Amino acid sequence: MRKVVSFNVPHLLRIGIALTLGLFVGSSINAEDVDPGADARSQMQRLKVLEGDYSLVVHVSNDGGKTWQAGPAQKVQLRLRHNDLLLEELPVELAEQGFHMNTYLTFDQYRSVFRKAAIDDVWGVMDIYQGNIVDDTLVLTNLESGTLFPVGADTWRGFRLSVPLIAGERTMLIEKTDDYGQSWQPAFKSVYTPTNP
Repeated sequence: MRKVVSFNVPHLLRIGIALTLGLFVGSSINAEDVDPGADARSQMQRLKVLEGDYSLVVHVSNDGGKTWQAGPAQKVQLRLRHNDLLLEELPVELAEQGFHMNTYLTFDQYRSVFRKAAIDDVWGVMDIYQGNIVDDTLVLTNLESGTLFPVGADTWRGFRLSVPLIAGERTMLIEKTDDYGQSWQPAFKSVYTPTNP
């Protein structure tokens, strides 16, 4: 005769919850004493100056920065979110003409780097940048992540973003490299003008 084993699901659920809580209570993380996001939040506060509502105009250069062609103005918002652990940049009107980008920027306290994910509405590729603050400028590249763009048979293009950490109008310079960062040339500049100064 075969013995049938039955399980009491609510009882198993209570045991699972108790075990999970036991792990947290017995660990060195005590929610009352430690804020695991404190270091990251402190670093993200350095970017608070970027928050606001802006008119964004992206300029393109095809000759290494000698001449620039401006695209249409777009409205964007930059906000600290998720308990001040994420800086989010979103277009306000997707119906507006132009190239729209959603970006999400955080600080990785375990590796001491800022990391930015950028997703456009043309290719939809999530481009990943990382870097640090150098002389009051956030400098990020996509070389480490390998999210480079093919521009020829054996040529992959990377980008470096330089974001001045200043209030008011600012220009983010975007440089390109086709030799994995050995040389850089200006390719884009994004001019942010506050719409509610």
